[in-house]
Amino acid sequence: MILIICAMKEERDAFLKYLEDPRTEEGRKLFYHGEEVRFDYHVGKIHGKDVVLVLSGVGDTYATIGTLIAVDRFHPELVLNVGCAGSLNEDIHVGDTVVADRTAYWRFDVPDWDRGMNAPNTSFDCSARIAQIVREEFPDVKCGPIVSADEFIYEPSQVEIIRRFFPEALCGEMEGCAIANTCYALGVECSIIRSITDETLVNGDYKNFDFNLEIACNNAASLCVELIKRS
Repeated sequence: MILIICAMKEERDAFLKYLEDPRTEEGRKLFYHGEEVRFDYHVGKIHGKDVVLVLSGVGDTYATIGTLIAVDRFHPELVLNVGCAGSLNEDIHVGDTVVADRTAYWRFDVPDWDRGMNAPNTSFDCSARIAQIVREEFPDVKCGPIVSADEFIYEPSQVEIIRRFFPEALCGEMEGCAIANTCYALGVECSIIRSITDETLVNGDYKNFDFNLEIACNNAASLCVELIKRS
């Protein structure tokens, strides 16, 4: 069983067309942004493999909750977190896809704790198996470290921190590290797949996020489907 987690409806909906023999299973109700919402599970197959697709909600808290509930319910061998991100690298542009080999919390700052991509308490490996597939079979896909925080990156001060402590980061987003952290705690293999919506303070404007969201969601979903085929 492969569990696919998306933070936003647009990211999830880009996947629905790929599900074979789909059915919906009722999920747990949660309070989300002032409303009681039920996050249902979309169950089916992709390339003959059993998959479950779920919406977690935006931010690291809901990503953690959604991952924990879904892993306890379905016991997946692999968790794929799929969605969009902002570029932090001059060579990565809108529509490009990135697969993480490692992820870190860039806003986590505790005295006497290391801070960086290899900090033992705040960074986590992603699936080496999936990263190897990407490097061997997808030359146009970037594979490397990404960073996460509950912040949309749009100010020079944010990029200054990231480039100081995480200069190798390819892109930034909000849920990936929380999901990788949860999977680490639960002993489940995890991969993070992102497509770029904006090149904030690199070569563009963060306001392009909404304009580019659909193409980024489609690109991330398409790559994920190909990785499922090969995994």
